[in-house]
Amino acid sequence: MKKFLLFILLPLSTFAQTASTYIQNGNARANSKDYNAAIQEFTKAIQLSENNSDAYFYRANAYGNLKNYEAAIADYAKTISLKSNFATAYYYKANAESSIGVYHNAIDDFNKAIALEPQNAKMYQYRGSAKSNIQDYTGAIADFSFALKLSPNNAELYEYRGLAKNNKGDFTGAIDDYNSAIKLNPQKGDLYRYRADTKASINDYNGAVTDYTTALTFNPQNAEAYFYRANTKGNLGDYKGAVDDYKKAAALNPNLKNLFFYLASAENNMGDSKGALDYFNKAISQYPNRADVYLYRGLVKSNLKDYKSAIDDLNHSIALDPKNPDAYQNRSAVKLELNDGEGAKSDADSAIILNPKSLKAYISRSKAKMALKDTAGVIADLTQAININNKSDEAYLVRGDAYRNLGNRQAAIRDYTTAIQVNPNYTYAYLNRGIEKDKTNDPAGAVKDFEKLLTLSPQRQDVYTRLGRVTDFFKYTTKGVSLFTTAISLNPANSNFYLFRGEAKAAAGDIQGAMADYDAGIVKNPKNIAILLKRGLNRADFQDNTGALADFSTAIKIDSTSDSSAVVYQNRGHIQARLKNYKAALADLDKAVAIYSNDETFLFRGDVKLAMKDYAGAADDFHNATYINNRNAKAYAHSSIAKSKLGDEQGSTDDFDNALKFGDGAYVYTDLAELKLNLNDAQGALADCITAITLNAKYAGAYLQMGLTKIALNQKPDACANFNKAVELGLKKAAVIASRYCR
Repeated sequence: MKKFLLFILLPLSTFAQTASTYIQNGNARANSKDYNAAIQEFTKAIQLSENNSDAYFYRANAYGNLKNYEAAIADYAKTISLKSNFATAYYYKANAESSIGVYHNAIDDFNKAIALEPQNAKMYQYRGSAKSNIQDYTGAIADFSFALKLSPNNAELYEYRGLAKNNKGDFTGAIDDYNSAIKLNPQKGDLYRYRADTKASINDYNGAVTDYTTALTFNPQNAEAYFYRANTKGNLGDYKGAVDDYKKAAALNPNLKNLFFYLASAENNMGDSKGALDYFNKAISQYPNRADVYLYRGLVKSNLKDYKSAIDDLNHSIALDPKNPDAYQNRSAVKLELNDGEGAKSDADSAIILNPKSLKAYISRSKAKMALKDTAGVIADLTQAININNKSDEAYLVRGDAYRNLGNRQAAIRDYTTAIQVNPNYTYAYLNRGIEKDKTNDPAGAVKDFEKLLTLSPQRQDVYTRLGRVTDFFKYTTKGVSLFTTAISLNPANSNFYLFRGEAKAAAGDIQGAMADYDAGIVKNPKNIAILLKRGLNRADFQDNTGALADFSTAIKIDSTSDSSAVVYQNRGHIQARLKNYKAALADLDKAVAIYSNDETFLFRGDVKLAMKDYAGAADDFHNATYINNRNAKAYAHSSIAKSKLGDEQGSTDDFDNALKFGDGAYVYTDLAELKLNLNDAQGALADCITAITLNAKYAGAYLQMGLTKIALNQKPDACANFNKAVELGLKKAAVIASRYCR
């Protein structure tokens, strides 16, 4: 912001002829920018007329243009001694003093110049700049404001006042001034960069990125703009974007302070510890005696599980700076990884001695105490950290983590909530609280937290994945489709994002769109078992048994042994039963039970045994289903049929009563209708559908099942009417089934 003025030549006074000639010659040399020759001419004039104020003044100007500010100041001082009311001499002397950092002297001279010319806006402007340089931002703002009264359309004054307001911490006022400057001079790229800096200070990172980008359109070679845009992208969690920008900055100016250091940190945040290590090595080549670079390289080596080398770096950092508590605190963490609990605690103790108010040191010691099984000490240290600063979002976050590690999830959630109250934009707290809410059967709360986190950091692919893995996430948000459309735009190769968007579309009734997403996901990753399972279930739901069977079989070829394969065997067994392939169905369901069983597994196997007339085996499986889930209405209803076949009428009646107790009557009868149809009892199925509709004339599922039953009875027109009624009542999948039978 410091500027040296271009000097305007003033009319000459009448001197002795020879002095006047030398001054004229000097001005001619100065106008042609031959300042050394000009100085020689002015010096000759002074030798002839030692009290000639103009000669000193012009020579001062020439010295200033050669950046010989000390000589300029001496000549301006001589000019003033000869001509004490010469405002411009005070003004120029002040500028020369500013140029060599003698700001207090400059301000004194600006004061004298202003006393002589109180309506000169430039004098207030430059005095304001000098005040800014001594951090008198209040005084600087006052000077810039007065100058604006004299020159209201001066973009530069708004720019400088904006800088002063920014430095004072008045970020809103600074942005207002930058807005005014940009309106007056929209082609000045630096204005956008300054505004970006201020927006970043108020956490308007998206706005900052936009302004840095605009600044770069004016000057694509501005390494600092790339550097600061990278910092801002990092704050948004867009570490890849940050790395790209740091690399552009490095290509333009590899000597920017901290460039490789920050680039390494961004690589590390992106999960590329090896890339981070390469850049930390470069940073150490630049700064071989910087303790902090060794410190952070040590942390990266720790991430790579190279703990011995990490300790070496941290030892080196401490040797260079033995008073840095952070180095001890981080060495404590590495020692903990090496199972040296006592050493970890000792280093944390050292960190606390060096900085008794270090939150991180107490956090590190709490982890060491946890390793030493000092549970009370863990919470005590974290509580002490909060006592040091009860507005520390990090302290609450980490104590929440400690409670989580101790298995106290509700206490963890309370601390994460407090962290969010302290900092409503604390992304880590939303992430951790969302994870814990998901684990405590609060899927709605988990989805809400992940959604909020994505409004703060829309580039976080890991959060989209977390959201999609919440059980039935689509029940708790109306934004599922748009959120995963964004996720796909960020990473079109991630097959799970297609799965999640497909689930959201299906929940919104867009069945065709859901199937298209499942198909696209399979193309991206043909071995994604979750998508194969989901697509198979959807196909089964729409009576596409062949397609469902193909998907389940493909999934089993990929994985036939893990716990997750049990549900695939279970559902393939269910489809085999639909197709009357009972032996194959039983084999699949036996496999599912052997791997990992749930109430539905036993229910499906019981149905198969029922169809194979193994009524005792069926009754046992239905009993197992109700033992696992004593509110499973379907299992009770199916058990009532098995017991009836065994002649146990009382047991059959009791089970059916339980089915009606735990399930809606219309739903129970509709389910029985589906079972009876599979058992070739179409008339019994039809009777149950009629009962279901009698109980609830608006239950769409009953009309759909009646339609399927009438197809089996070759009553196609009536069946189509039933399908249409189901669609009319809002069951969209009935339209897909109707399209297969009612063309």
